[in-house]
Amino acid sequence: MYISVSNAAEKFNISKRRVQLLCEQGRIEGANRMSGVWLIPANAQKPTDARRKSTVPENQLSLFDDLYKIEAEKLSITQVCELLSISQATAKNWIRLGKLKIGSDGETFDKKYIETLISEIKSGKDNRLKSRRNKKSVSGKVLYKDYIKNNHNREIVESILNSCDQMTEDELRVILANFAIQLYRQSGGIVVSDNLLLEGKSDITSNDVFNSLIKDLLGNIDVSQITLTNIQTALNSKVQLVPLEDTLGFAYISLRDLSHRKQTGAYYTPEKTVNTLISNLKKCVNTQNKTLCDPCCGTGNFLIGLVGNGVEIEKLYGQDIDEISILITRINMFLLDNTLTKEQLYSQFVCGDTLSNTFSRKFTVVLGNPPWGYDFSKEETAYLTTNYITAKNKGMESYDLFIEKGMSMLEESGYLAYVLPEAILSVNSHQQARELIVKNTAFKFVSYLGNAFSGVQCPAIILGIQKGYHGETKGCRIELNNEEFIINANRDVDATSFSFNMCDEEYDCLRVISSVQNAKYLANNARFALGIVTGNNKEYITNEKSDGMEVILKGSDIFRYAMKQTDNYIRFAPENFQQVAPTEMYRAEEKLLYRFIAEVPVFTYDNQQTLSLNSCNILIPQIEGMNIKYVLAILNSSVAAYFINKKYNSVKLLRSHIESLPIPMVSAKKQNGIIKKVDHIMNSNESISGLYEELDNEIMELYSLSIGQKDTIRKALQRKNQFLNIQ
Repeated sequence: MYISVSNAAEKFNISKRRVQLLCEQGRIEGANRMSGVWLIPANAQKPTDARRKSTVPENQLSLFDDLYKIEAEKLSITQVCELLSISQATAKNWIRLGKLKIGSDGETFDKKYIETLISEIKSGKDNRLKSRRNKKSVSGKVLYKDYIKNNHNREIVESILNSCDQMTEDELRVILANFAIQLYRQSGGIVVSDNLLLEGKSDITSNDVFNSLIKDLLGNIDVSQITLTNIQTALNSKVQLVPLEDTLGFAYISLRDLSHRKQTGAYYTPEKTVNTLISNLKKCVNTQNKTLCDPCCGTGNFLIGLVGNGVEIEKLYGQDIDEISILITRINMFLLDNTLTKEQLYSQFVCGDTLSNTFSRKFTVVLGNPPWGYDFSKEETAYLTTNYITAKNKGMESYDLFIEKGMSMLEESGYLAYVLPEAILSVNSHQQARELIVKNTAFKFVSYLGNAFSGVQCPAIILGIQKGYHGETKGCRIELNNEEFIINANRDVDATSFSFNMCDEEYDCLRVISSVQNAKYLANNARFALGIVTGNNKEYITNEKSDGMEVILKGSDIFRYAMKQTDNYIRFAPENFQQVAPTEMYRAEEKLLYRFIAEVPVFTYDNQQTLSLNSCNILIPQIEGMNIKYVLAILNSSVAAYFINKKYNSVKLLRSHIESLPIPMVSAKKQNGIIKKVDHIMNSNESISGLYEELDNEIMELYSLSIGQKDTIRKALQRKNQFLNIQ
């Protein structure tokens, strides 16, 4: 039995963010992250407090500096949203709730008022951005510990983080140059004098090419003219050369400002993930004497991995929009081969925006980890929407664009291999990218990585495709849950959703379910609604009932065919809530309630007009000739659980998932027999597991599943919580 982060926060009497951190640190035993959501054992104990006082300053809201660049005394809602890094929907909710005061004209905001609001946010007096974990409005430094394996170098960078509250870019460049010189010496290069760097001299080593690389890294900095007190600990530190490990990149991404990393969508790839991608690639193509390019190479960790797998640097190319990253890439390549010329380094590893201008040649392989969630400017958006099929004016996703760009950079029959969010496989907003993939490539490998990036709750995959085909899947290698299998026959793949998390036998089950005769769908045949979003549960929800208060359910209160007694009460005042469905949805004579987050679909029946929060959503089926309790039985079945798990591989149950499930249209007599079993289960005081199995088997029969297919489905679901017994 699992509980959510919110439930655990209440149980432990700590913040939700603290619970997430404890999960990420592995300090809550049995906590498991699925599809970006932490599932915590209901019997988990609160860990003892082992926190140290943080040396990272809070509330460094650097985006707010843009306020002072605006000369007008009145600000538009667009400007305010950009300053606060919130959506217009959030801003409108805040206005309605009185949390954001709009001017008398109903369209603009007083600049002085916004300035005061920003000041209160920065001081901590107003914690609205902190409480909603606004990622773009927080800066600081984070040790990217999973990026390398060497403990000594980890400890060195951590000590720098602890000794420096603030760090300028000039100071960062000096630290990186100092480390680069140390690594060069350890690689066998001759350093003339350690003091030359601090004296502002350029001929630090005996190698002109390396001196040029250091000079470019330092840029226009005259080291002799700046105060180095703040970074003295760093300058006194000695890193170790670890062959084929990106030590400089580790230092850079750990010391660079976190907010900058998130705005640019840069999540640098751990060595383990790099090796997994390259290993899969080598099973498809002989990389020797082939040209390979990482179009968003960062500090070059994929390129380093390729060199470690025997690829000559002369065959490698890389590009990145971040100048310092490319400067480090060149140094990394030179440390691997000190015979490289300056011309080679500067022509093969270039700084620039790949999406607008890149190499003119084609490549056998394009690989890497494209940026996720890059924050495009208005000018960039205008260019991209004109030149890319996957570009949109709103909600444009950078990794979709890099899929399109990467495919255009390939030779015919070339290979593209990217680390991507798992969302690329099924989320509606990425359908155009999936259409391009199906029309132009064959699937070669898919590795399900889970949450591959430290501190990032977003399941990832490695997708490998080959240009010049039309969605073929035969021979595609799948890695899932530490198991590997090959797809032995081509599957019907369309751009609606890519489902590779199943072997051939499991796919056959999904195909049979999808092709059931006389099927009806809830799409356009149902009403859906979110539960109430109060905007402040502590203010509106109490555990003491008084006049005018009524029960309100959370997702954790919902079980299959049942809801537990709860002591959460609320006064229903829709005008005060941040988001609320039409009242008639909550007050419907009959409705189904379901958990938004669970391992399997969990639905129950309500005819008491019960209120629910947004973790417990609402469905009212409207399929003519189909009883609501029959629909309930289908949605609670193993068939539905299997279909949704395999098709979408998510613990979040979305409306689109529910709408895609085929529901057999059967006679009223057949429905009544199933409804009797449903009523028996809902009204039984005994264990319902046996009753449920009997009903579940009957529903499997409706889908014409064979005995072997029934066993395959049961096996696939056997480790998942069925949410049958109220704990």
